Amino acid sequence: MNPVKIQVRDLTFYYGQHLAIDSLHLDVRQGEILGLMGPAKSGKTTFLRVLNRMCDLIPNSRVQGNVFLDNKDILALEYDVDNLRRRVGMVFAKPVPLPRSIYENLAFGPRLQGKEINSGILDDLVEKSLKEAQLWEEVKDRLHESALKLSGGQQQRLCLARTLAMQPEVILLDEPTSGLDPISTARIEETLTQLKKDFTIILVSNNTKQIARCSDKVAFLLMSRLIEYGITPEVFMVPKNKQTDDYISGRFG
Repeated sequence: MNPVKIQVRDLTFYYGQHLAIDSLHLDVRQGEILGLMGPAKSGKTTFLRVLNRMCDLIPNSRVQGNVFLDNKDILALEYDVDNLRRRVGMVFAKPVPLPRSIYENLAFGPRLQGKEINSGILDDLVEKSLKEAQLWEEVKDRLHESALKLSGGQQQRLCLARTLAMQPEVILLDEPTSGLDPISTARIEETLTQLKKDFTIILVSNNTKQIARCSDKVAFLLMSRLIEYGITPEVFMVPKNKQTDDYISGRFG
């Protein structure tokens, strides 16, 4: 069994007076995909924001509890947030490629880190990241064309490759296939399955079938609280909570 990568202990988060996450407690193991499902405003995206400290940028927000990454509390005041965001990458629902070439989209982050990277190493990193995102074969002959010319599904995989180029340990995905066609969705799901051998992945999706297909474990959030958490086939086939069963079967949410 793989070691625990992330430990969440009594995590509570407020937007002003609004309780967004209530006493969340769960573990995420290295090399697994945790699927987060639940209706809107259940706390899924907020949880991702806490995991890479994007929550720090939200006015009048406050957080309680602990989140350990490799046994170190990332919510501690002394924790290096810049280092955290290098270790924990995020891909959003809407792909936002930089208005630059495909190559420069991937090279921008490593250069911004201030590392001394020669062109050969950078070329290898770009190729490796595009291959990991299963995009290399489609773009290898047009790396210096604008990334804005790519299709929506290709742009989303480019954004995933851009995250991978930063060489993170954890990847957070917030509705990464929202609005994409079934073929593009299938490519991204296939990519995630390949990536989990090298990364720890947390996937937020409103598509319960996608959660069932992709995740090793699943957490069901409802009204800021964790309702059910467990191995994906067990949660989907024999949920312990009636609210989970109702959500999976489409009776609410």
